[in-house]
Amino acid sequence: MFTFLDAINSWLGYINIEAKTKGRLYDVLSFLGELYLVYITYRFLSNGFWARGVLLLVVTIVLAYFLYLNTIYYFTNRTSRLDLTPWIYRLLHIKPQTQTATTATKVRNIPANGLYDNRKTMPGKLVSTPTEQQFINQLAGQLLQHGLLTADYAGVSDRELKQRLQTGTQVNAVGSGTLLPYFDMQFKDGKHVVYAGVNQAEAQPVGTITQVGLQSIAEVDAAHVEIFLAAAYLTGGKFKLLGRRGIMEKAADYHIEVEIASRTK
Repeated sequence: MFTFLDAINSWLGYINIEAKTKGRLYDVLSFLGELYLVYITYRFLSNGFWARGVLLLVVTIVLAYFLYLNTIYYFTNRTSRLDLTPWIYRLLHIKPQTQTATTATKVRNIPANGLYDNRKTMPGKLVSTPTEQQFINQLAGQLLQHGLLTADYAGVSDRELKQRLQTGTQVNAVGSGTLLPYFDMQFKDGKHVVYAGVNQAEAQPVGTITQVGLQSIAEVDAAHVEIFLAAAYLTGGKFKLLGRRGIMEKAADYHIEVEIASRTK
């Protein structure tokens, strides 16, 4: 029986199958192996071979536990209260490292406004009106529709998210966000207004710069410093967090984070 399962396992290794699908196939094969273990355990115990039978029974129970966890992981989006992994991480003070942890990192694409030295840029504070906020949410929908933004938690399952949430407060569906395809900043009526959109023709105001680094925009203007919009990222949106009954998902507005470059006039 085990020779047969090993042959199938080797055969699957030659096929290019998506990881989760292959995991499901392995889980089915493991279930067949578990049934065979139950059978031989029963045969040992019924024939009076108590030592070997009890040993096989313990092995069968342990493997059944891991089979159960794999079934929950590969066939559902839920987590199990019987999963001891988070408890082991806390006991050994281990920070979980998931395979997709690096995929959620913000990719610093080359902005359309050109390249700026990161050492000479600062985060800016963008304040949006309700109308501008409504457009930001509409812009996020457009980016999702065009495939420029994904809101699937980087393909991470709830089980993996639960491990990551042990050391964090929340995980956004869009990760760290994406660079906007078009953005610009214009000085109008004494304010630095940021425009954004899928292109220049459809760009609309998304907010006003009120702070650069630790300085208010009024202090920056008074110091005769010229500022430029170096980059604009769409972030926020729905997110997941740990609740009393497991992982919860909550809706939230999208927002825009900006990076400001400056030079003395």
